[in-house]
Amino acid sequence: NRSKDDDTCHFCSFRLQYNSVKNRKREENVMIPQDPVMLLSFINLKLRDFYGSLKQLCDDLDVKEQEITDKLAAIDYHYDEERNQFV
Repeated sequence: NRSKDDDTCHFCSFRLQYNSVKNRKREENVMIPQDPVMLLSFINLKLRDFYGSLKQLCDDLDVKEQEITDKLAAIDYHYDEERNQFV
């Protein structure tokens, strides 16, 4: 996991970045995509990489859960709590 050019462990660096993002109280100035397909990609990525539930994501990003679920339901995607993804 170490680069040949330097003595940095990229995995360790990623974990530090992940933990700092995970432990942040609230993301500020996050642009939520308005296009439903882009929103789907954005939300599923955030759920996969940073949040244990849709509620946590919505609380942290200061968005209304109902707005997200309604927009994604319009393109026939619904939140699966067990998978923690819109499917």
